[in-house]
Amino acid sequence: MRSTEKAVQILLAIIAALMLLGALHISRPVTMPLAFAFFIAILVHPLQVWLNRRLPHWLSLVLVLLVILSVLGIGVGAIALSGEIIEPKLPRYADRLEQLLQTATTWLQSMGFTVGQGSTPSQIQEGFSQFSSQIWGGIKSILNLLSLLVLVISLLALLLLEVGEYGDRARQAFSSRTSDHLIHAVSSTSAALRRYLLVMAFTSFLTGVLTWLWCFILGVDLAYVWGLVGFVLNFIPTIGSFIAVVPPTLVAILFQGAGMGFLTLAGLATLQTILGNFVDPRLQGRYLKLSPFMALLSIIFWGWVWGIPGAFIGVPMTASIVLFCAEFKPTQPIAIMLGDTDGPAVKSSEKSKTSVR
Repeated sequence: MRSTEKAVQILLAIIAALMLLGALHISRPVTMPLAFAFFIAILVHPLQVWLNRRLPHWLSLVLVLLVILSVLGIGVGAIALSGEIIEPKLPRYADRLEQLLQTATTWLQSMGFTVGQGSTPSQIQEGFSQFSSQIWGGIKSILNLLSLLVLVISLLALLLLEVGEYGDRARQAFSSRTSDHLIHAVSSTSAALRRYLLVMAFTSFLTGVLTWLWCFILGVDLAYVWGLVGFVLNFIPTIGSFIAVVPPTLVAILFQGAGMGFLTLAGLATLQTILGNFVDPRLQGRYLKLSPFMALLSIIFWGWVWGIPGAFIGVPMTASIVLFCAEFKPTQPIAIMLGDTDGPAVKSSEKSKTSVR
């Protein structure tokens, strides 16, 4: 009888989890900005606490929001500058691609291969122009998504206004033991995520600078742009690092030949290998206790739930679940399955239980 009840409970838990995932997928326009607001609030909360000790709360909130908007403004400006750098060079890229296609066609014909003549050079250039227009249309669509920042900033402001009250609310709503566990779970999870996100931002900045420097030394066109791409994509572990290497390598091959393309690929691949195999796993292991497989699975899963933005915060989202579940005995098996049995999350939960006792 007990086994039947346990099986029913497990089945109900699975059904509830599937329904929750479906709800997250459907409610993406609301839940995805809320998740971003949550992580931004975690990052800036120490600054808000420091300002609250010296200034009125409303003024500290305004200053924190101004800092966030300034950082976002710098990011948007960097993207706009990249677009201004790339756009004038697109015709030259089209001409160079046309020359390479003609050379490849001539070589294949000399080797006895039959190459279709359906596409004239003008048609190739026209196709490339259409492709470029589609790319820029996609970039403009992404920039239009910045309108969602209004929702994110609104949610963030409300979170920062009420974040100091959640401890008192938890003590009023639950018993002292449960509220202590809940408060400790939130604080420990926030601290681990804050350290991870800050160090990840530093390594991403380092990746962007080194990518720009290597491309600049080799004379690869658009070195600044590839540094910015490397910085942004480094926030997506594993997949982002691989994607960031491809564009500068192709540009080097296109304008400087296969030899320079190989040097570009070798240098950037070495950089990404060092950071990807030594730095990122240590970050995930030290602060989040996620294996590389679980980190990659997190990117794919949250990318399916929330699209490209979900891929950026997939690892922190999964880490939040692991760290939070580790604080409570009934959910510790979930943390163990998703994370690590001897990681900081489980150890912190043991310390939490000891301190509560």
